[in-house]
Amino acid sequence: MGPPPSSGQLSCFFSPSHSVIVPLLPVSQVCCTFLRDGPTLPSPNSAVRLLRTLAETPPADTPLLGNWWWMWLRLRRWPRRLSNCPLLGGLLPRRFSLAPSSQDGTRMAEPGAPRFLITFDFDETIVNENSDESIVRAAPGQKLPDSLRAKFREGFYNEYMQRVFQYLGEQGVKPQDFRKVYEDIPLCPGMTDLFQFLTKQGSCFETILISDANTFGVESSLRASGYLGLFRKVFSNPSGPDERGLLVLQPFHKHSCTRCPANMCKHKVLGDYLRERAQDGVHFEHLFYVGDGANDFCPTGLLGVGDVTFPRRDYPLHQLIQEAQNTEPSSFRGTMVPWESATEIRRYLQEVVKKC
Repeated sequence: MGPPPSSGQLSCFFSPSHSVIVPLLPVSQVCCTFLRDGPTLPSPNSAVRLLRTLAETPPADTPLLGNWWWMWLRLRRWPRRLSNCPLLGGLLPRRFSLAPSSQDGTRMAEPGAPRFLITFDFDETIVNENSDESIVRAAPGQKLPDSLRAKFREGFYNEYMQRVFQYLGEQGVKPQDFRKVYEDIPLCPGMTDLFQFLTKQGSCFETILISDANTFGVESSLRASGYLGLFRKVFSNPSGPDERGLLVLQPFHKHSCTRCPANMCKHKVLGDYLRERAQDGVHFEHLFYVGDGANDFCPTGLLGVGDVTFPRRDYPLHQLIQEAQNTEPSSFRGTMVPWESATEIRRYLQEVVKKC
């Protein structure tokens, strides 16, 4: 054997089941991890799991070849390219986690830390409409010109909505007019029941929102319903009045995931958040994801055994998960619980809390 790599070099981990060589973090980072988390690891097996987790977790925006290309063709609005697909052998990338583990591999939260992370989409998940379509009610005649609609390009919806906001501003629509529309959008059936349950759980659940809508609309709606404070973080496309007093919209970030819209990859957003919380010493026992759309499928690749996706019944996310389960069962490792009323989600989470 040759000399060990220096602290600035990358080590590699060979996984026979994947038939690939995956780069590890620099050795210095791995050693620092053991120094920090080592005393809480209950057995040598936990150390092995830690190394395996580091080895099997590429960055969220790393393109990975797979065999799901046909799935994206099933939904017209889903971009017709692939990346971030399962590794060879049908296994999805494992979530980055330095969480202490029990002997059976279950993640364990630190005392006093949130035990569960629940992530919500916004449009047609929290609210019962697509808010980007709802704002047309603020337009003169409550409609947009065909010449504007003709500029829409698939995969560049945020770019299109920037033009919509610009047009409406030029027609005299003010931020307060938009706010009134957002405040009047009804919540989905049972959503108040679910939010009240989560509020009563205190620090048991940590709640975040990832939406391809916009911050002005999401926060206006949640503030009006009284639940903005429930969410630790709201991740959405930045929006607000400019120096002219007109509402403007910007993309959330750049990424290299070619399955997702150009302005937001929810897989990357959620993956980055989990890494950030791990650095804070917060390791969630289970992840829950509530969504409806095709762009909610990408982040479900971060969920593992024991985690749960709640897709709105018969919406695109539900259809995509069913496709994955029917054609390649190992590709979706979490549990799927479809819902029509969010009360069904509340009942499920109640049982989870009782059993823990």
